[in-house]
Amino acid sequence: MRRRRSIACPKPLLAVALLICGSWSAYATVAAVSVQSPVLSTATTTSVTTPIHFAATADSDLKITGYVVYIDGNNVYRNFLPSLDAWVVLPPGGTHSLFITVWDASGNHLSTATYSIAITGVATPIPPIIANRMANIDKPQSFAWTVDNSSGVGGQCNDGSTGTFDQSFDPNTANSPDFDGNGQHFIVKSRCAYDDGLFFWKNPQYPQSGHTNFLWDFWFYIPTTTQSSAVQALEFDFFQAVRLSDGVHEFMFGSQCNYATNQWQLWLPSKGGLAWVNAGLSPCQFSAGTWHHATYFLQRVTSSGYQEIPLRFNSATDSNTSLRFGTLSIDGVTAYLGQLSFSTIPNPAWSPVIGLQHQLDSAASGVTIEEYVDRESATTW
Repeated sequence: MRRRRSIACPKPLLAVALLICGSWSAYATVAAVSVQSPVLSTATTTSVTTPIHFAATADSDLKITGYVVYIDGNNVYRNFLPSLDAWVVLPPGGTHSLFITVWDASGNHLSTATYSIAITGVATPIPPIIANRMANIDKPQSFAWTVDNSSGVGGQCNDGSTGTFDQSFDPNTANSPDFDGNGQHFIVKSRCAYDDGLFFWKNPQYPQSGHTNFLWDFWFYIPTTTQSSAVQALEFDFFQAVRLSDGVHEFMFGSQCNYATNQWQLWLPSKGGLAWVNAGLSPCQFSAGTWHHATYFLQRVTSSGYQEIPLRFNSATDSNTSLRFGTLSIDGVTAYLGQLSFSTIPNPAWSPVIGLQHQLDSAASGVTIEEYVDRESATTW
């Protein structure tokens, strides 16, 4: 007969710690789980914002080997690490059940109690201290901005160019968000009805292949000389190329304000391919003559829609092959996106890279549309 032992509950280290103890067989070595975020209670429903930040640790006489977060009985996050620190994108509204299960090196596991959470709002995540921040992307540096006027950009013609950022009028860039007179100035002088200009920055030296969370932040300005009727769309894209088991996958987080329909659109699956699909956010035309602040939260996830984080990232262990659009904040107002898309395997294959791009699309011939960009950064973890 297998002998059983009683394990005494240790005293809580923190008032918010949730310690689960009891009687297990001698082989069940996970003794306790402590959930630091969100602060949960079995007595009441906890209000949270999305994305939800989960942080937890566990005690065992063997090595802790992984965590799974369950919402309404479904796996929404899994890792193979000794602690839990995750951002999970879920729709706002509604009440859900939650528990977390922890494994150790023996294969034994322990689950927390089941708690109730209500997702009452949307808020931009706060990156962890270990996150990597690529700042001053809009300024001159080793990874330069490129103007792409090739036919593949998509317009009937392509006439993008860059101009001087530092101006004494419309905008007075002395009043730009970082006040240093450096940034990007994108221009399209159209010579056909649908004239496009693509402007991109990429970093092949540090593609951050082991990172699956992306916070993209920038300020932009549309001068009063650019009339809304002259714009077909303003496009904002973040991309990463990662080598996975079957080749280099391109993750293109495409988004745009379609001025013609006044709708936000995302680059999403449609009719077997990828196309611009309304995100359900309207209106989106930006007021001219003022600086606007944009922040995107984006994720790489599995095809099932949840993140799976290996102990060590490499092409064989990384199963995050899809894209999750998380949130979009414009001028401090944050909206839930949530849509899931798929990555593509480029042909010819890309090398690993991370980058971003802005695109200006005109709606008429003989017009000039402009965009200034300042204080651009990308934080990854």
